Amino acid sequence: MSIKTKSIPVLEAQTYVKKWQLENSAINKKGGLMHAKAFLIPAGDLIDCLLEMEILKDLSCINTSLVDSAGIRAYMGIDRPSTDQMPSAETEKLVLVATTKEVDGTKTIHRDIIEGYVIKNPPAHKLIGTGVFDFTDPCPSSCDPKSPLYNP
Repeated sequence: MSIKTKSIPVLEAQTYVKKWQLENSAINKKGGLMHAKAFLIPAGDLIDCLLEMEILKDLSCINTSLVDSAGIRAYMGIDRPSTDQMPSAETEKLVLVATTKEVDGTKTIHRDIIEGYVIKNPPAHKLIGTGVFDFTDPCPSSCDPKSPLYNP
């Protein structure tokens, strides 16, 4: 089996993410957003999941020195060309990008690794594609209805 990088265009991802943010930008009573724009998933959590599924057999093939500084950011997105189209779970997206830690003054920030986005300390490896991915399938069409998390 070969694994190929199939990234999506940055402008396509921006369209999905912008639509989500426009439709979900409500502010709560304390002035904060009511909905998350994205989620940061630490690389260690992903590795643990892959080990549990036995996709990875052990840590011998992992550059463990980079695990603590790496992650994946999953941005919320919508693929609905017009507001005339009915919102549905089928039009929602997760746009995935790799991240690397960067110190900005006194704050540590996970910076997105995306084609055309310049960061102070880019990783040593070069991007093969754009660095932006969307291969997720929304639930309920791709769900496990017997999962204890489906209808808790």
